[in-house]
Amino acid sequence: MEFFRAKPAAPVIVPAPEPGSASHLPAMFRSLRHRDYALFWTGNFLSNVGTWMQNLALGWQILLMTNSPFLLGLNGFLGTVPSLVFSLPGGAIADRLSRRRLMLVTQTAMALLALVLGLLTSFHVVRINEILAISFLTGLASALNSPAYQAIVPDLVERKDLVNAIALNSAQFNLSRAIGPTLAGLALGAVGVAGCYYLNSFSFLALIIALLVLRLPEHHVGAGGPGIWGAVLDGARFINRHRLIVILLSVPSFLALFALPFVVLMPVFARNLLHLGASGLGYLMAGAGLGAVVSALTLAAQRSAEGRGGFIFGSAALLSLALVLLSRAHSFWWSFALLAVIGGTMVGALALTNTTLQLISPPELRGRIMSFYTLTVLGFAPLGSLWVGSVAEKLGTRFSLTFGGTVCLCYFTILLIARPRLRKTARLPWPSLESSG
Repeated sequence: MEFFRAKPAAPVIVPAPEPGSASHLPAMFRSLRHRDYALFWTGNFLSNVGTWMQNLALGWQILLMTNSPFLLGLNGFLGTVPSLVFSLPGGAIADRLSRRRLMLVTQTAMALLALVLGLLTSFHVVRINEILAISFLTGLASALNSPAYQAIVPDLVERKDLVNAIALNSAQFNLSRAIGPTLAGLALGAVGVAGCYYLNSFSFLALIIALLVLRLPEHHVGAGGPGIWGAVLDGARFINRHRLIVILLSVPSFLALFALPFVVLMPVFARNLLHLGASGLGYLMAGAGLGAVVSALTLAAQRSAEGRGGFIFGSAALLSLALVLLSRAHSFWWSFALLAVIGGTMVGALALTNTTLQLISPPELRGRIMSFYTLTVLGFAPLGSLWVGSVAEKLGTRFSLTFGGTVCLCYFTILLIARPRLRKTARLPWPSLESSG
């Protein structure tokens, strides 16, 4: 079965906008004309700002408590390793149960865990073991949440707006990446580490409220058929029959294993190599978020994506080169500029890979196919966090960043060179956005 030629799913019918509604929005933001998507987008944005605040505060707290790059890597490992185990069954669950209810449970769990972390810190009884345990439980909730989060977006917009919706989703995630660490750097001085955790816990309410008022079709809810692991195997067999999906999934796999773990080392990079404080770290990480937002909005404005394969591979290769250069940087502004490039190219590679997979996924398999994407982005991240922290501990932060960037640069350069042959052997065209509507 050639999935690009499969009959497209019937679009979700969305009422025409009322006079005075968001219909005046420019084409770049056209998905926000849909009420439910606008609520979902806003709730996610506010929640993600809080999450990025907690991520920076947590890394800073661990560094102050232990001064250990390895424990920073271990915390990153424990926070993402549940995705390695639970992403695939999470995708099967998202195809069988209500995605709204699944997300309500996982979002509430993450809000409570942030609250507990804040209370432990406020009463000065928090220890590194408790921090690591909370990171693991938060990662478990996130692993079960992510496939439902990915699969719910096509239920909120018409099919012709799906590419724009995914690009805007990436924009809000990365805008929060720019704002969250910056706010955390300021909040650390004003309300302390515990205050950042309380703000994150409160931020989950925005998405929980949005989920409660969404008008979602329930066509994806079903029972019967194979069990959870049988459903996972059905998704794996589908992917195995289509080599192009395997090639696409290799992009986030290599990035998650070798390039994206650079985030884990940023507290060490900022303090020990650039001699910055907490606020400086926040401003530095805002560079990656700024570049990502610009890239995501640029993608949102596009109506065609001819040559998408080359753009995905080229973006990933440029990201890898920027990471190698970052490993040799000695000034704030040069590091900031390189992080902006890394953020922008990360969106170029991951958002278009995500978009392609969403467009070619049959509705009844969408949760499972996106769970494999989640597995590559989040599930492989713990392995990356573990090795990058271990190597940095023994051989230094600069060597660790250089090694990861070089491995990715070699792989994506090979894909760029081999792209015409890959397209031929896959016997499937790179999909056009214009033909997807």
